[in-house]
Amino acid sequence: MSKIRFRQKQLLLSASIGGAIILFVCVIAGYFIIDYIQGRYVERTLQIEQQLQDAQKKLNEDKMKVIVLNDNHKAGDLITEDDVSSLVVPVSTVPQNTVEQAEVVGKRIKIDLQKNSIITSPMLFEDGITPKDLRNQEFSLVQLPLKLRKDEFVDVRIRFATGQDYIVLSKKKVEDLNNGTIWYKMNEKEILTMSSAIVDAYINDASIYALSYVDPYMQDGAIINYPSNPKVLDLIESNPNIVGLATTALERQVRAKLEQDLQSMSDEDRQKYISGRNTTEMNSREYITETEGQGNTPTSQQDNSLMNENSTDMNQQNNTGNAPNATSDSGGMFKDSNTREPAQ
Repeated sequence: MSKIRFRQKQLLLSASIGGAIILFVCVIAGYFIIDYIQGRYVERTLQIEQQLQDAQKKLNEDKMKVIVLNDNHKAGDLITEDDVSSLVVPVSTVPQNTVEQAEVVGKRIKIDLQKNSIITSPMLFEDGITPKDLRNQEFSLVQLPLKLRKDEFVDVRIRFATGQDYIVLSKKKVEDLNNGTIWYKMNEKEILTMSSAIVDAYINDASIYALSYVDPYMQDGAIINYPSNPKVLDLIESNPNIVGLATTALERQVRAKLEQDLQSMSDEDRQKYISGRNTTEMNSREYITETEGQGNTPTSQQDNSLMNENSTDMNQQNNTGNAPNATSDSGGMFKDSNTREPAQ
């Protein structure tokens, strides 16, 4: 009996010692856990206090008004008063090249901009004052890129049979485009330069074509390096009909290429093209009918009539052997069929 009691006392003593050890370990572990949690809490509290201090500092900073866009815009868009609004922001967040609203309205943007974008001066450009000699010019003789679209920018170039290639017009905006006919705005100097290039291309079997810009609002215009031929300029001055003849001949070449391309088209694509052309011709006839009803002759008809009269006069002069002297001075003679005969 005494042995059993002794064993029970030993078991109770062992259990008490084990429990004390476990309690000690739990206390030590709990201390470290509480210390870690408290450290994290202090660190987080310091971060929040720092953020509050930074926010308070920004609130106390000087502020200024900036101009931002009210909506998304594409490169080349004209900015109006309804497109912009003012926003007050801290000075530290504002670029140094910001602009006032008066400096933004009426200008165009160079790049695509998103809503609420702050407008700076490098983003803008202006068209400038319209020159007095600016005119709308249309051409059907320029070989155009297949993917060319309205409002794009192109260089008009001339390529000679020798491989020489020159820039005639630099960075001209495509004002309109319809079935191979293109419209530009040109000043007097550009008109004369283009006339020289047309006659030069006719005399020397050159081609006039256009190349579009990849990023026109960021790229500078190419430098014009076409040297106007003095003999060609003299020929234009002495015989104004030569520009019409050269234009007609080059238009025929471009038209022949177009017809060749049409023959290679599928029946479905050809039908779409014919439908579009018939619609354009119908609209032109309706416009001419309305204009004649008002007692006016359309400008295009007047120009065509004048060109036909000039061509008739030239043919009569050639048939009677009285060709203009300027034609013979140019180094070749133009026949009635718009072909050239080498100078003797």
